Amino acid sequence: MNKRKRLKRIPKFSTEQEEIEFWDTHDSTEYIDWDKAARLRPHPSVKSPRDLSPRCPKDGKVLLSRWVDYDIADGEATLHGVRELYCQRGHYKRLARESEQRVKAVESFLRRIENQQVAA
Repeated sequence: MNKRKRLKRIPKFSTEQEEIEFWDTHDSTEYIDWDKAARLRPHPSVKSPRDLSPRCPKDGKVLLSRWVDYDIADGEATLHGVRELYCQRGHYKRLARESEQRVKAVESFLRRIENQQVAA
């Protein structure tokens, strides 16, 4: 008797943190039929995970990571421990994606505070 297990519906999540907390407390086999899961393979040109690393647009070298202090709001505030990706030869640097999101969130918060002070 080959009876298919009825799977539960995966809820919609409003944030990544909400999704993380959900999967930390629930069994994925109740929501996903892992027997039907597709097997994915990297493209043949990808020899190692390092091949997927962000690269310098000028010389193609892998960008390195460092933690820096970052001034925002025209120097009104400083974020400490912001991850920056940089080229060892000094050609290029940028904030890591998670750091960009953090900077945008803090700048947005500071703008709201400033607008409230102006309105008062």
